[in-house]
Amino acid sequence: MEHSEALAEQTAGRIAEVIKENGTTVSWLCSKTGIPRTTMTRSLGGARPFNLTEVERIAGALRVSVADLV
Repeated sequence: MEHSEALAEQTAGRIAEVIKENGTTVSWLCSKTGIPRTTMTRSLGGARPFNLTEVERIAGALRVSVADLV
């Protein structure tokens, strides 16, 4: 596994953890970030990496730093 793939997987896993820790849902996060649900679920499932803009939006919605998610 390449470093970028490992980082993408780690980021997706961490975002999923924070969603759960905060008691929120993917639907809520999509509505707060403007990220389409299909994009969010594909990224959380590892089919595509989150881009930096998406991670920044997610961090803002979840009230954590970008560093907390990567």
